[in-house]
Amino acid sequence: MKRMSLDKPRLLLLLFALAWASAPALLAAEQAWVMSIPHALSGQQVYKVRILAIDGQTQSEVFQYAVAPGARRITVELMLDVEWEPDLVEGERPPAVKEFELEVEAGKNYQLAARVDINAPAESQLDQSYWEVFLYATD
Repeated sequence: MKRMSLDKPRLLLLLFALAWASAPALLAAEQAWVMSIPHALSGQQVYKVRILAIDGQTQSEVFQYAVAPGARRITVELMLDVEWEPDLVEGERPPAVKEFELEVEAGKNYQLAARVDINAPAESQLDQSYWEVFLYATD
């Protein structure tokens, strides 16, 4: 019978995988999930957001983000459909980025969205007052 040999990197990977496989139920009970709404609701002027950072930590773009319970500061960027965009004021439009405070409870899912005031004057781009981040749904 041939003996199987594992080098250190493979052994560490195997041990990590086994440890991770035993942890999901515990992790799910101790964390929450934050995400954007899955698609824009243009008729209601509700749009997706891109989550850029959580508590100041830059995030890679994924579908949903695991977060610990407690107060969280989430930095988002407005994902505005091309069918509507405020008229540009002189020069370029500043990035549509805002922070949102969210009190997170373990085991819950949170969907964030942006509400856009389509009647806002073009000047509202300067102070970003033409849109706001809000909690669209939780379960």
